[in-house]
Amino acid sequence: MKVSKSIVLVGTSLLCTVLLAACGGSGSSSNNSEILLWSSTTGPDGEKIKKTIDQYNETDPDFKVKLASMQGDTFTSKLTTAGKSGKGVPDLALIASEALPTYKHQDMLETWDDMIDGTELARENYVEAAWDTGVVDDSQYGIPATMGSWVMYYNQDLVDKYVPGALDDGVVTYEEIRQAGEKAKADGIYSFGYTWGMQNYSNLYQQTGGEWQDAQGNINIDNEYSYNAVQEFKDLYDAGYMVPDGEDANKLFANQQLIFLPEGTWMLSNMEEISDFTWGQTFTPQWDAEHIIQGSGVDQFAMFKTNEERSDEKKSGMVDFLTWLQVNQLEWVKSGANPTSLAMLDNEEYVEMPQSFLLKTEKGQAAISVNAVDGLSYIFGEYDNRSWDMITGKADIQTTFGEIQKVVEEKMK
Repeated sequence: MKVSKSIVLVGTSLLCTVLLAACGGSGSSSNNSEILLWSSTTGPDGEKIKKTIDQYNETDPDFKVKLASMQGDTFTSKLTTAGKSGKGVPDLALIASEALPTYKHQDMLETWDDMIDGTELARENYVEAAWDTGVVDDSQYGIPATMGSWVMYYNQDLVDKYVPGALDDGVVTYEEIRQAGEKAKADGIYSFGYTWGMQNYSNLYQQTGGEWQDAQGNINIDNEYSYNAVQEFKDLYDAGYMVPDGEDANKLFANQQLIFLPEGTWMLSNMEEISDFTWGQTFTPQWDAEHIIQGSGVDQFAMFKTNEERSDEKKSGMVDFLTWLQVNQLEWVKSGANPTSLAMLDNEEYVEMPQSFLLKTEKGQAAISVNAVDGLSYIFGEYDNRSWDMITGKADIQTTFGEIQKVVEEKMK
């Protein structure tokens, strides 16, 4: 894969595109002459989305798209209120993959089935895992937009020094991370950065065989797979291979004191050239190199039910916009996201981006696993609040997961 020179990761900006809500005033309701899209993505990433939509509007479509971006702190209550009442809802809402089944089961969403029948908005034109995330109860309730993944950045020079050949297959295992850590420790260099806990946990949990639901469809994470996943992190911490809690893993990576940094594809937009070493991006650390699982989140275009009927012409305009996006997401993905449309593989500039390895290789596409189970947001929130206590030995792992399980069950009621 392509590597670049002189890059540092700064900050821990998290591209957590989540549910969307209106904040009143302009952009709080739709009209018959435009397509209103709600998004909670703001800042530089939001600007990239806006630029993409501006490009679409410059094509002079019958229905231009109006983007309403807003902070996500109040999105849940506002979108839920609009969805329940059917008043003031947008034509399109960009929501997180795990939110889709929740809204569908609350009877807030319209299906895309009839609108996209016979159009280019079809499964064969998208990454299969991304498309299938939008299917709930055998109907299409989401059209995939972009995909953010928990990958891994690496320092090629340090890999060659401490664990040569580890990247020959493009996959780094936890065993190889331990081997690198043992050799690098004497030089004051860490082999593993643990930044966003739930991302590391959810990937390793699934890699070792963990399932989010039991045979009855109930959330179940109080199990051996959870215990073993956190024990692996604890072992890395106890051995001195993991960046300690409170230290900035991104800064250590930039200063060539960290070999492997699991982080999001979205970190690409926060990189700056401040040092001179070769870096690359590959799959998140794997338990088994022959069984790769690459956790990802896929934003979905959802259509909420409304008391004000959308005209057939507007519906056709919505399909036109999403079809146009299939080959016109370049600005959008410069933030580090991957497109979900396979047509973007014909874009030479995109395929040169580091994150494109997930789409341009069969191994990459096959490895994609999308978290789309109702209730996962509760699990991840609780885990993030408690993970360091388990890793540092302040809290018993098994007892803590029992507590998390109870909290999640209560919240899901």
